[in-house]
Amino acid sequence: MKALLIILDGVADRSQEALGWKTPLQAAETPNLDSLAGAGACGHMYPLTPGVCPSSDQAHWRILGYGDVPYPGRAALEALGAGVTPADGDVVIAVNMATTVLEADRRYVQASPAHLPEEAAARIAASLAEYEPEFFDTRLHHLGGPFMVLVLSGGASPLVTDSDPLFYRLPVNPIVGFEGSPEAAGKTASELSRFSSWAADILESHPVNVERAGEGMTVVNYVLLKWPGVHQGLPSFESRWGFKAVASASGLLYTGLAGATGMELLHSGSQDVEEDLRQKLEVAHQALGEGFDFAFVHTKAADEAAHTGRPHRKVHVVEELDRALEAVAGAFAREADLVTIITADHATPSGGAGDVIHSGESVPVVMAGRNARVDAVQSFDEVSCAGGSLGLIRGVDIMPLVLNFTDRARFGTSRLDPLDTPFRPNSP
Repeated sequence: MKALLIILDGVADRSQEALGWKTPLQAAETPNLDSLAGAGACGHMYPLTPGVCPSSDQAHWRILGYGDVPYPGRAALEALGAGVTPADGDVVIAVNMATTVLEADRRYVQASPAHLPEEAAARIAASLAEYEPEFFDTRLHHLGGPFMVLVLSGGASPLVTDSDPLFYRLPVNPIVGFEGSPEAAGKTASELSRFSSWAADILESHPVNVERAGEGMTVVNYVLLKWPGVHQGLPSFESRWGFKAVASASGLLYTGLAGATGMELLHSGSQDVEEDLRQKLEVAHQALGEGFDFAFVHTKAADEAAHTGRPHRKVHVVEELDRALEAVAGAFAREADLVTIITADHATPSGGAGDVIHSGESVPVVMAGRNARVDAVQSFDEVSCAGGSLGLIRGVDIMPLVLNFTDRARFGTSRLDPLDTPFRPNSP
C-alpha cells in the first residue's frame, strides 16, 4: 500500500472570541475534511510534547520520522533548499536584514525581515559577503530577499544564542555561548558579534541606504542572526522507512528538508490558495501511480492567514483548502491501496496581537484507508478529533502508524535485515 501525507501548516488554532469561541476549523464549512474524518481513524497530536510551542521545522522533523536523528537546524535546511551545500560539520546561521533603532544604548527591532526590493537586497548581500573573519572561514550566501545564511568552517560551534528576538520592538540581544559550552562556542559568538558590528558599519553608508534615505524610506541598518546548526548528511527517507518518496511543497525549509532526506521534489504551485494545493495534490497523486509509494504534500496558507491576526480570514482560507481536497475525499479515498493522512505541524493562533507565533495545543489528525478503523468522529477539528480511535499521539508516532496502516510494519521480533529497520524489507 501507498501513503499520502498532507500537512496543512498551522491550520489548528485556539477558540476565538471573534468566531463565537470556535476555532477556525470549527467555524469553517469543510465538507471534504469532514468526509475524510468520517471515513477514517481520528485523533489529536502533540507535534513535540504538550505545551511546547513548536517551530515548523521541529515539527516536520518529527512527523517525517527523524526525531532520533541529530537535527541540523533550520538554517542548514533552508540553505539546502536554496541550492547551498555546506560541508559536513559546517555551522550554518540564518541572517536577516533588519531595520532597528537605538534608544538609550539599546538596539530595538523595528522591522525584521526588512522590506526592500530583490535587487536592493542582492546589492546589500554582495557587500556583506566581503566580510573578512577572525577565527573561522566564513561564507555568506544570499537566499533571496532579505534572507541570507552565514556558513562557518573550521571548528565553529552551534552552541550560541540568537540575536534576533523575533518580535517587533524587543531588544536585540548580544550573542554569547551557551552556559557550560566549550571554548569554540565563545569564539563562535565573538565571530558572529564581530560580523554583526562590521555589517552595521557597512550598512550605515551603503548606497542602497543612501538612496532609500534620500527618498524618505526606512533603511536596513543591522543584521539579525538565529538558528545556528551543524550541517550533516542524513539517512534517506527510504532507508529509514522503506518508502520511495516524493515531496510536493514550496518554500526553502520544505524543499531543503525534501532534498536532505532524498525525496524527489515535484514542482508545481500557484499564488491562489485553492489552486496551489490542488496542483500539489495532482502531481503527488500522479507520482504515486508512477513508481513512488509515499507522497508528502505541504501548504503554508492557513499558517500565513493566522499570522494576519484575523480569525475570519483564516476561516476563509480553511474553506479554500477544503475545496482543494475534493479529489482526496472522493476519488483518492476510494483507492484500495492508498492511505491518506491529514494533520497540522502546530497550532497558529489567529486572534492574537502578534505576541505569539505558534502555540502548544494539540492538532487534529485523520488517517483514512482500508486498514484504518472508522470511528464515530464526523468533523475534522481540534475538539472532535480528540475523541477518535487514534487517541493522543505525538509527531514521532506518525510514521510508525503509517507503516502499520500500509501493512509494512515489521513484526515485533522479526529480523530479516541486518539493519534494525521498523519496516519489513520485503514489503511490496
